Amino acid sequence: MLYICSVMREINSYLIHLFLPFLLISCGGNGTEDFAEGGDTLQLRYARNLTIVTYPDRTEVTMRNPWDTTKVLGEYILTQNSSQSSGAGGTKLINSKSKVAANISLVPVPLERGAVFSSVHCALFHELGADDAVGGICDLQFFNLPYYKDGVREGRIANLGNSLQPNLEQIINLNPDAMLPSPFENSGGLGRVERLGIPIIWCADYMEDTPLGRAEWIRFYGRLVGRAAEADSIFCAVERRYLELCKKAHNAKTKPRLLPEMPWSGQWTLPSSGSSSAKLYADAGAEYLFAHLEGSGGIPLSTEKVVDKAASADIWLIKHHGALDRGQMNSDTPLLAGIKAPIWWCDTSATLLYEETPFHPERLLENLISILHPELGVQPQYRYFKELKS
Repeated sequence: MLYICSVMREINSYLIHLFLPFLLISCGGNGTEDFAEGGDTLQLRYARNLTIVTYPDRTEVTMRNPWDTTKVLGEYILTQNSSQSSGAGGTKLINSKSKVAANISLVPVPLERGAVFSSVHCALFHELGADDAVGGICDLQFFNLPYYKDGVREGRIANLGNSLQPNLEQIINLNPDAMLPSPFENSGGLGRVERLGIPIIWCADYMEDTPLGRAEWIRFYGRLVGRAAEADSIFCAVERRYLELCKKAHNAKTKPRLLPEMPWSGQWTLPSSGSSSAKLYADAGAEYLFAHLEGSGGIPLSTEKVVDKAASADIWLIKHHGALDRGQMNSDTPLLAGIKAPIWWCDTSATLLYEETPFHPERLLENLISILHPELGVQPQYRYFKELKS
């Protein structure tokens, strides 16, 4: 029986690789790759901060610094045998945790013991069937994924502590083949952890300026865990559905005025015009009230400044960890009583909004269109937001 299962897995893998080029061509006629400088450059249609070039014995990846596009955030050589060197004298053995050149990290793939700092990327590896690639995680309190919570409790997965200041001793004990943190502008990096010589793969996907741009990073992550064919196929389906939904929303006769988020500690952080969130709102057929904010991330504003404009909102969209009560909101921040728009809220403690939608923006887009344009008859399979009953 085990032999039959093994044969079936090999057949399935062969079929995926056989038909993948045709799947990708159907995604928009972009093909899979383009020959350049001795390697095949993967044609990324939306991701602006990522370049992937494949060779017979390795894959070379370059990440552009999203805060200074004249610089490089990281360069990586993904190799299956961790012994590749490009010198003219032939192959030279290199330790998997060494640098093959200044600022270029050699990463053995598929990952077998990665330190993955974010539940977002753990959820993606779970979807790709690559749970075994994760040896340690950070910020356990924010995980809604049973496999990883159970894994820490059972000792299968190491708890590495806070993602901004990971536990050095735990990382040394894990001895991961790579670490996958999210970068932040002017954060100062990971401190002493960076001196361990472990490849650091910066997960800068969240800095892409379109939802499909971020989602396309799945093709990179798939190559890290040996699931390139599956990742390419998933993105193909994501792109197709997202574009179908955009077309539907474009046909809507109205553009409801949308207000997102809520204040926290006196500040209201709103998506800038250059963010993927602002693009998503536009694709959903909304008039985002703060689309004039320049930048590429979140912009903090005073509650007073937001409320002045928010009074004209038709829909108020809120993400909140735990139950939400409008009366309590108004009591805590009286200025909010001036906003009369109906609230649609997502309880992030009870849904997988953060885990699913970064690489499946079509699911969130579908939900938003159903809220903004019920007349279009879009029935979302994933309902992250629900109307708050006053």
